[in-house]
Amino acid sequence: MKKSLLIIVSLFLNMGIFAQECSDLFISEYVEGSGNNKALELFNPTNEPIDMGNYKLVRYSNGGTTPYDVALGGTIQSKSTFVVVLDKRDPDGTGLEQPVDSALMMKADTFLCPVYEVNRMMYFNGNDAVTLEKIDGTIVDIIGKVGPPMTSDDNGWGNLNDTTITYNSGGVPTEYTIQNYIVGPLFWLSWTENNTLIRKPGITQGVKQNPEPYFVVDVEWDSIPVNTFDSLGFHNGYCTYLDIDENNTVSNIQMYPNPVANGSFSIDSEEAIKKVEIFDLTGKLIDFKDFNGQLNSVHFKVRAELQGLFLVKISLKTGQVQTKKLLIK
Repeated sequence: MKKSLLIIVSLFLNMGIFAQECSDLFISEYVEGSGNNKALELFNPTNEPIDMGNYKLVRYSNGGTTPYDVALGGTIQSKSTFVVVLDKRDPDGTGLEQPVDSALMMKADTFLCPVYEVNRMMYFNGNDAVTLEKIDGTIVDIIGKVGPPMTSDDNGWGNLNDTTITYNSGGVPTEYTIQNYIVGPLFWLSWTENNTLIRKPGITQGVKQNPEPYFVVDVEWDSIPVNTFDSLGFHNGYCTYLDIDENNTVSNIQMYPNPVANGSFSIDSEEAIKKVEIFDLTGKLIDFKDFNGQLNSVHFKVRAELQGLFLVKISLKTGQVQTKKLLIK
């Protein structure tokens, strides 16, 4: 028992170290899908709302250094996400005006850049660097690497380097050696084209300088299949449940019984509850329920195999979020 308590204390002390870095917005998800399915998810890891009017998104195309930027607006709540989707919503659109997938459309908090000739920011593909910047140009986060050696003939970045691949090109055996983690013609090895990327849970801040010497995707990102959108709208990571102050309530939220002895607990709130998520101390999402902001009192039954200390993240319809510790016996 003493050993278990020491492990728990150690985990929370380590979380305190990470909390010092959860101080500004970063990009938590990147969607480069088929057609016009383009999206970025921003995450606010801090304990306060952030005015996005102080930020912009920037695209640097094909290894170039010319910025194509779009200003942001609105407020992103503490420990919450904001999903930006390319503005292609015309159901009759074809070709370059093909509408985004309806599942992606449902995840959007805002739509941007409907006309390419007016603003090119949201038209990124695998060989474009994308940055989140302050209005004054200060870099807050980067996906990819701005500038050469990426070119318009390359297909994006991957996780292989100094590796020679033999492939069939029109019936002709062909070799290509991957350098600088740029996949060149080997589009099927690109992580930044035709993939959804999710920031690893241990990442607590953005990349604030152009990666040197290389951008290696799998250092900070996990990849899931193309046109996967169900993880948009929430971000699971260390910053999500750091700085737990159960006395500083964002609303009058009561969670009981705690400890849980009979396999279930309830949550009462003055504000309608949007969703409840349960995490273990490594940051893994264990269980969740979406209540759609319809109820002020909810009941949650935990799986029989769950025992120990967990973190319960309660998201309210108003955008407020609170995380509480829960002991399950």
